[in-house]
Amino acid sequence: MLKKAFFIPFILFLSTFTFDKLFLLDSFPIYYLTTGSFINFEHKEKLIFELKEYLKQSKEKRKNVLVIMGNSRSMSFDNHYIEKNFPEWTMFNFSVPGGTQDYFLYLMEKFKKYNIKPEAILFAVTPQGMNLKPAVLTDEVMVFGLPPEFIIRKFYYYKVDEITNYIGKKLFVVYKYRPKIRVIKSRLNDSNLLSFINFLIKTEMVLEQNRGNVPSHIEYKPSVSEEVLEKNAKSIWKDFFTPFVLNKNSLYFVEECIKISKELNISKIGLFWPPVSPQLKKRKRNDKVAIVYQDHKKIKKTVYEVWTPEMINISKKYNILWLDFNYEMPLKCNYFSDASHLASICYDEYTDKIFTSIGVKK
Repeated sequence: MLKKAFFIPFILFLSTFTFDKLFLLDSFPIYYLTTGSFINFEHKEKLIFELKEYLKQSKEKRKNVLVIMGNSRSMSFDNHYIEKNFPEWTMFNFSVPGGTQDYFLYLMEKFKKYNIKPEAILFAVTPQGMNLKPAVLTDEVMVFGLPPEFIIRKFYYYKVDEITNYIGKKLFVVYKYRPKIRVIKSRLNDSNLLSFINFLIKTEMVLEQNRGNVPSHIEYKPSVSEEVLEKNAKSIWKDFFTPFVLNKNSLYFVEECIKISKELNISKIGLFWPPVSPQLKKRKRNDKVAIVYQDHKKIKKTVYEVWTPEMINISKKYNILWLDFNYEMPLKCNYFSDASHLASICYDEYTDKIFTSIGVKK
């Protein structure tokens, strides 16, 4: 009787697991996938080796390299613009949608393994990516970008629900991709299917041609109205900042990235805070949603009060750059495609700010 009690759940699990794998057969995934984000992560594995080979060349035959590790707020730089205005430099961009510091550490461990030493490296940091208590869990980076081996080694630095979610999505395709009938139904139309396939091909091609960048002139992002920005900012604030509890484990990942950069003797290292809309900046500076404990009492502060000093302290501790493109050195160009993404028209100034900040003259 006891054997039967164990046997039935095992058969149910095995049957479910087997049925789930049918969603991976042949070309079936293109009928239910709703994003091409996974291509960004696959490309970064290739980009590591492209950078490694590029740096093997003598300094006379190659340009200086700036490596960017960030998120969607730092993906749209343009190497054509960079090499025209800063002719001795090029950029290898390892930014991915939702990029966080644990993924950067995974990449930096690869840099250390292959002795990859660019002339400069900048890590994007955002309070949104360091909130321990967001209302909406974002797991794209962890699920698509980090292998089990890394998660096992860094097990201590993740929450239990993050680990269980990771295991579930690695085991079950249906849980990972959440296929929707309406999407599958739409893709049965040949024109819709072809359009999505072309989108995937274009994404991969653009990433390969531009060393990880998705230049803004290729994927134009117009500015939107103040009303739309306010509505979007309100939604982001509710989903990702209310409440805000600083994740100390994120600070660990930041410091480990810096330590490896120092070990590799990379001459210019920095943290940078990508620009966001005035609607979000106002909330970060004024709204007291950040929870901290002082003298065993729970008090509330602003996100800016809690998060920014930590970034500044880390920068001072390791004697690296701190580039705050929101409050300390904001861009003059103030247009946004949504509350947290700079509009395409501003990327030239954004690029200039990045390079002049690391001491490169235009």
